[in-house]
Amino acid sequence: MRKSLLFLTSLAVTALVAAPVASAEAPSAGAAGTCPQFRVLHNDTISGVKFPAGPYNMVTSQLACSQSTKYFQQWLASGRVASGWTVKLLSQGRRRFTKLGTKVDFQATPATEPTPTPSPSGHTCPGYFHVLNNDRIGSMSLPAGRYQISLLNTDIALTGLNCPTASNDFAYFLNNDWSGKLPSPWYANSSTKTFYRGSNSVGFRVKRIGS
Repeated sequence: MRKSLLFLTSLAVTALVAAPVASAEAPSAGAAGTCPQFRVLHNDTISGVKFPAGPYNMVTSQLACSQSTKYFQQWLASGRVASGWTVKLLSQGRRRFTKLGTKVDFQATPATEPTPTPSPSGHTCPGYFHVLNNDRIGSMSLPAGRYQISLLNTDIALTGLNCPTASNDFAYFLNNDWSGKLPSPWYANSSTKTFYRGSNSVGFRVKRIGS
């Protein structure tokens, strides 16, 4: 699975996701610094500590950003920290993961959610989807950054597609469709970054709006 993804604000989908919205360089092992934001897609719990859905500011100490992101993803999926680690809820909503007997740790603090710019169509989903690394789906280039997702049709009774499912589908395409051959009945228009599900009136469009 590729390490590119992640995730749409305030939408209930699966709990994988990492999201770079900060421009800071990721610190190397043995360094400390600010990492790209990490996004939790639905309310979750790790070893009894709650992680409400939304973006988190990340700070790491003596651990590379890529490694702290990997741990966060794994522990959200399993619901518990690995052996030899603890997680605690601190003041101001900070969650700190610490490797026992060492000074290695990283912290995740809930961040303020940016307000999306509405589209003229009124079909723009709330929040943003973050692509972690420069990526592509077939010939469609998807540079790292924040993306808005807009539905082509908001009649869920007719399409069966809403913002959470569109976000989930986009994440799946990023992580599983390297060649651009989407699972039937999906197909895409690379120039407009639009994904269609069997019809030109059903699907969603993505638009990069910033790093």
